[in-house]
Amino acid sequence: MEQRYEFEGAEVQALVEEAQAATVRLMTEAQRYVAAGVDLHAEDAALDEDVDDQPDTGAPPGLWLMNDRGIYLRSNAKKRRDDSVAYARGFRGTMQVGDEPFCEFIDAGPLAQVRAGDTLVVTLDERKVRLSLLRDG
Repeated sequence: MEQRYEFEGAEVQALVEEAQAATVRLMTEAQRYVAAGVDLHAEDAALDEDVDDQPDTGAPPGLWLMNDRGIYLRSNAKKRRDDSVAYARGFRGTMQVGDEPFCEFIDAGPLAQVRAGDTLVVTLDERKVRLSLLRDG
């Protein structure tokens, strides 16, 4: 089932700047599996492998799309304020949204074109994350 979330451009812009300015960036769990040599697309992907011995830093600048307390974006900067997030319109909350928790990495590169006044639209399904930009005038 496809899900669609909209984010304020100014908030996304601030998070991208935070991620780009960070000297240390955290990896998602999926990035740690890839670093351990696990093919996440393989039918027999060994996702039960322990990745605790893999580094949790070294990711490129980016944002994480998360659902553990509403739907929000945060930078992957290791040092960041807890309130440095952008909530999706209509999804600010304290409870997990959906049955399964997720944390999807979004590379900061394509997000550099987001401006204040824009709306970043994130659409996701079981297989992909799609980004689009709505720009006024």
